[in-house]
Amino acid sequence: MKSSLILCVLAIVLISGCITTDIPTGNAEAYELPGLNNTTIFYLNLSSVQVVDNVINETTIRFVLEDGGEMSFRNPVAIDHSGKNVSFTTSKEPILGKSYIKFSFESPFSGFVAYTQSDGQDFSRMLTKNGSVRVVLPLNYTTGSRLFGIAQPEPYNTTVDAKGRDVLIWENPYPAHQKIEVKYYHESAPYILFYIVIFLLFCAFVIFGYYYFSLRSLKKKWEMVEKGLKK
Repeated sequence: MKSSLILCVLAIVLISGCITTDIPTGNAEAYELPGLNNTTIFYLNLSSVQVVDNVINETTIRFVLEDGGEMSFRNPVAIDHSGKNVSFTTSKEPILGKSYIKFSFESPFSGFVAYTQSDGQDFSRMLTKNGSVRVVLPLNYTTGSRLFGIAQPEPYNTTVDAKGRDVLIWENPYPAHQKIEVKYYHESAPYILFYIVIFLLFCAFVIFGYYYFSLRSLKKKWEMVEKGLKK
């Protein structure tokens, strides 16, 4: 009887496609919550990304799990507009071949949901809803060079926040664009490349000069040998 009950429960879980996860909640103080309505903000820091999304009167909200899946999803929090932590449950949900993390609330929730995921310098995220999108680059990092990396699609606007970080802004990019990609680099990268090119040119000039004068010296010696033979 017990075995039948367990099998029935597992079948219901598999049919629903929703698996409860055990992801410890994070600390709200670790996130920047600027209070922007209808806006999703990505804070990049080379090895991870912090996501802050505005929620209005929702009992459930879903986020696509990017590369790395559930293991890269950590420290979720939910904060209402008064700054209080709100309880929630998380579950993994497959929809049309993609994996989602679903936040579930006991009653309609308005405020901000935040979480952290592993990432790198090639930032890429699927878009699933309309609204404003902001990508905050790490301090002293930028984008926009065809050689080092650009943002696609082109941002609606680029500004600098109070901490001196570049902020890329898109207004309602979805559904015209299904994805946002940002390749960013340190501000000193173009200068470093310039000095490397200068150094390589200098090395090439030295090598060319060495071989030029070496060949010239050998030519003179050969001419002297020829003169000696003629005598």
